[in-house]
Amino acid sequence: MPSIKLAALTMAVLALTACAVPGKSSSQDNEINIAAQRLIGQPAKKAFELFGKPDQGMGPSSYGSGGFYAWNRVQTHLGPDKVFVQTGSEYVGQRETWVGVGGQGVAGAMPVSSEAVYRKTGYYENQTVLDYFCSITLYTDSKNIITNASVIDCQDRQRR
Repeated sequence: MPSIKLAALTMAVLALTACAVPGKSSSQDNEINIAAQRLIGQPAKKAFELFGKPDQGMGPSSYGSGGFYAWNRVQTHLGPDKVFVQTGSEYVGQRETWVGVGGQGVAGAMPVSSEAVYRKTGYYENQTVLDYFCSITLYTDSKNIITNASVIDCQDRQRR
């Protein structure tokens, strides 16, 4: 059963990293990607020395399958634009739909449906703007030797 969980976790990580698309400038030639690629064939502890403690990951299993380690870095700032943050909703009344009926000189109106009307409640705050994103994932074999490296974005920290 644990090997199934490991396989599912590995597939989820691969699916997340496979969907990423590099930005305008290629991440293939940045320093972080070069450093990660140079770690292939080395023990995972070398990556810990270089990148620090991973944000998530799992070492090799006792069943002989490999593991992975991931580092995610995000830098943001608050922009001048306001966005609405919905915290709930409140009841404000009923909306009724009526239809006209009648004939032969007699006219009237009859309700057809009624539905509750709610209004969003919340507050406005400054929009969060993403300045920098970097995701590094290293895959290891059963002896915790790095076999593959995936680097997503990791461009310069300067605001674009």
